[in-house]
Amino acid sequence: MYSIFKNGRTKRRVVLNQPNASVGREEESESVYLCQVGDRVSCGACCGLYNVANLSQKRLETILYERTEKFSSIPRTVDGIDSFRRAIEGWTPEDRPFRQFHHCPYLGLIGENRERVGCLLHPAATGKEGLDWRGLSYYGGLACRTYFCPSNRLLPEAWQETLRQSMDHWYPYGLIVTERHLLTAFFVELEKRLARPVSASDFAPASKAAALFREFAGLKSTWPYRRLRAPGACNYFFENGQYLRPPVHRSDAGIRMSPYETILKELDSGFASADDLYAAESVLDRLFSQLTEAVAG
Repeated sequence: MYSIFKNGRTKRRVVLNQPNASVGREEESESVYLCQVGDRVSCGACCGLYNVANLSQKRLETILYERTEKFSSIPRTVDGIDSFRRAIEGWTPEDRPFRQFHHCPYLGLIGENRERVGCLLHPAATGKEGLDWRGLSYYGGLACRTYFCPSNRLLPEAWQETLRQSMDHWYPYGLIVTERHLLTAFFVELEKRLARPVSASDFAPASKAAALFREFAGLKSTWPYRRLRAPGACNYFFENGQYLRPPVHRSDAGIRMSPYETILKELDSGFASADDLYAAESVLDRLFSQLTEAVAG
């Protein structure tokens, strides 16, 4: 599934209940394709891409580049690929934020210029056309071929199209695209202000609205009001009851609830004072006001 679909759509069998995908249900689905979007935009979150301690874009890019270089020189045999796994897994800290969620050592950089993230075992990346080595991965080839995250199945198509055409780099794209509840709260608030549904045409790739959406998506990694002991920018998006995101933390019981409560919760927020909450709301107020003006104007 490494083709860049010209119409942004694909028909596939969807496996639910990942990361135990082998025991999940399968059902037919045809919707917007969110996994491999363009030359620089893709997502590897379901492979545990962001489930790394002390996550940063620079560090993750370095890890993926070094993996890709190392993988390019190994023999395409079971022994060669397995020896690569044993060497690379040592680079993945065992104190990863979600211990029961695997971080796949076969994630690397793909494409002609290695500008987006993807699977090094996929036929398009192994150097032998049609040869699929994904059966050697932790969850097995079936999960790799058929699992799609809740955002693929449950977000309205207009919102999915907005994601595809607004983002311009794999790192922030993969962080935001799996945040189904955060995205739902975002689009519901915007549509309330617009008094109409959002259309993908509102977010043309070079538009101010698209730039403001990227700024909102960037809050995933830059949010200054993240609660203490939060796992970081990564997200456990499998809806199986594990690693539930807690309510907004308030050090003072007198700190009021917010009109943006859901957004603040999904950003893993914590506030020590009413002033901190007001400052966080001001960031969102500005973004939504500018977005409303950009889209309506």
